[in-house]
Amino acid sequence: MAALAPAYRPRRPTETVLYGIVRDHLESFLEYARDSYEAPLPRYVEHDLRGYLRCVQALGFVHCRCESCGHDLLVAFSCKGRGTCPSCAGRRMCDVAARLVDRVLPSVPVRQWVLSLLFELRGLAAFRADVLSALVRIFIEAVFARYRARGRAQGIGDPQPGAVTFVQRFGSSLNLNVHFHVCLLDGVFDRDVHGRLRFRSAAEPTRDEMESIVRRVHKRIAGWLARFDRRAAATATAPLEACATIAMRRGKVSRTPAIDESAAAPAAPDDQPPPERAAVDFERFNLNASVAIAADDDLGRERLLRYGARPPFALERLRTISGGRITYRIKKVAHGAREKVRVMTPLDFLARLSALIPPPRYPLVRYHGVLAPGSKWRPRRCAQAAQIDLRLRAHCQERGQGRAAARRTIKPPRATTSW
Repeated sequence: MAALAPAYRPRRPTETVLYGIVRDHLESFLEYARDSYEAPLPRYVEHDLRGYLRCVQALGFVHCRCESCGHDLLVAFSCKGRGTCPSCAGRRMCDVAARLVDRVLPSVPVRQWVLSLLFELRGLAAFRADVLSALVRIFIEAVFARYRARGRAQGIGDPQPGAVTFVQRFGSSLNLNVHFHVCLLDGVFDRDVHGRLRFRSAAEPTRDEMESIVRRVHKRIAGWLARFDRRAAATATAPLEACATIAMRRGKVSRTPAIDESAAAPAAPDDQPPPERAAVDFERFNLNASVAIAADDDLGRERLLRYGARPPFALERLRTISGGRITYRIKKVAHGAREKVRVMTPLDFLARLSALIPPPRYPLVRYHGVLAPGSKWRPRRCAQAAQIDLRLRAHCQERGQGRAAARRTIKPPRATTSW
């Protein structure tokens, strides 16, 4: 007999540290911005912060009732915020990852490519969607060129790569740090003599290939910036620029008392790639491609996608200390070391939070190659994924299994060969 689903637990946002900070200091933060600058904060920032305060039952709710036992349940509507509300961001993370695994991505190897930008580009890319699109396009074209070249060298006439890019605007310490997490199909698609799709796996990228890619990205971005009119590119209003400046600064970081070794995080396993092969640095651009997921690891693929679509901060890391100050835990070091925490005033915290809210018409998930919306290769791929999803649903209903367990028994047909 299948295990029952866990009982629904209301999220209770009014009992969190974040809700108390926004509720008690939002008006003073907005008033300070209006009094200190000629223009107020952008409307989308204020709308996102105020929407979080209403993300209880103020926006309405759904009344759910079980006809068998008569149990009633009220589920509040969400504010659908993009930066402040942890509940909405967490739900979006789960929905995006499940949809990509079930309906978009094929069961092929996936490799994560991470590109970190130099400091001067982060503020420009954080508030200009056209600048961000150009940087993403340059990076994707450089990586795709590597896959197409390897495919043609092995006799593939028309190699077609595909990828999903997650734009992350944040770092691990509530700082503004625009970088790209690209979940790339680790190989290319082509057609056999009968016109049917098949996938060819790729070998692990070498350090020379990664250095070539990051050098090409740097050269093309430098050329694009030389043609870009910075004077006509107003990145943000004055108060938002000040928030971005605060969010990109190091700020005050202190250490808590030493933690217990028994409760410390476990050390990294020995089979991790060595640091010199895990990443490549060139002119303050950093490229990493050490994470790879096997073709039959659907759970690992979904975890990787969740990591790319995750919220900008973790609610459990927020604390309040004496003097009304706020701390955010950055990193826990193993073996009895000390935790690092960022110490902020409420206004500094709200300034950092405002800088992390993405502007309107600023897509955080982008599709490329065979996964792009306009690709002629995608309809056939998505139709196959939709059929698999229907089989998964029927299988779950028939056996009472969860989706992860069902995926281990239902696999799409694939013809995979190595380069």
